[in-house]
Amino acid sequence: MKDKKKMTVIIAVSAAFLIVAAVIFDVISSKTEIEKTDFAMGAVISQKITGRNAEETADEIISSIKERENAISWRIENSEIALLNKNKKAEVSDETLSVLTELLDVCQKSRGAVDLTIGNLTGLWNIGSENFVVPEKDEISETLDAVSWEEVEIKGNIVTLGENQKIDLGFAGKGLACDDAKKILDASDISEAIINVGGSLCLYGKNDFTVGVRNPLGDVNDYMVVITISEGFVSTSGNYERVSEFGGEKYHHILSTETGYPVENDLLSVTVVCNSGLLSDALSTACYCLGYEKSLELLEEYDAEAVFIFDSKTVKVTEGLKDRTEIKNDEFELWKEN
Repeated sequence: MKDKKKMTVIIAVSAAFLIVAAVIFDVISSKTEIEKTDFAMGAVISQKITGRNAEETADEIISSIKERENAISWRIENSEIALLNKNKKAEVSDETLSVLTELLDVCQKSRGAVDLTIGNLTGLWNIGSENFVVPEKDEISETLDAVSWEEVEIKGNIVTLGENQKIDLGFAGKGLACDDAKKILDASDISEAIINVGGSLCLYGKNDFTVGVRNPLGDVNDYMVVITISEGFVSTSGNYERVSEFGGEKYHHILSTETGYPVENDLLSVTVVCNSGLLSDALSTACYCLGYEKSLELLEEYDAEAVFIFDSKTVKVTEGLKDRTEIKNDEFELWKEN
């Protein structure tokens, strides 16, 4: 009888030990932090993820980004966009249809400052290529004639382009990849994550994040503005990101849909913060093209905030970020209304 009681106690203690061990393991595994780097969409993808199954989640995210690239990159021969560009008419997946529809809305609301039919123009300039030359004026003018988002027709899942049109989603692709990452994070047991897709960020978690905005006149690690923000998405467009030189002149990759040449204005960069990766990316480009004053209505339309850095070394910040922005470079100053 005593031996039986002793056995019962041993079993009870063992069970209690297993429960404690399980709780300890659960706590440890939930705090697992990993950092991984990969390459897709022509950019470095860096991930810092904390939580249970962090490793598996990171692998799933990079696979998802590569799948998205295979669907929307015009450079990949059999992608949906490449086939649409080739045939001028194609049936696309629901996912690609949703992207095209949302971006056409941005094209409309930005009054064409960004235009997804800019593909032939970006291909003509080919900024960033090894053998870059400035296109002839007549070539630019002729190619620009076909840039018109209004000529894109959608009926069901059938998309039709205008004559000589090609779609290029480069102004939103990296932000879209951040949206894909967020969906995976939502479905995983992850407490915090920072996903960086070539400069577009997905910030995930309950705590605030401190984001450094690059000094457009400095090197890659020179941050001149710091923003404190909660979970969301951040993207920057600037005239320093991809540049080619010809005849002693520098040409950046953000092309004007009005002139066909790289945008010329008083801005160095625009950083947009909002609750959509695709929109943060597309809006940062649109706002750079529009300039500060014309951007304000567009930002309000999408409930987005922005930091504008000017070539006068002045910084303008929209209302929602004013108390969350700090300048870290004495050469720059925050613009204040009189």
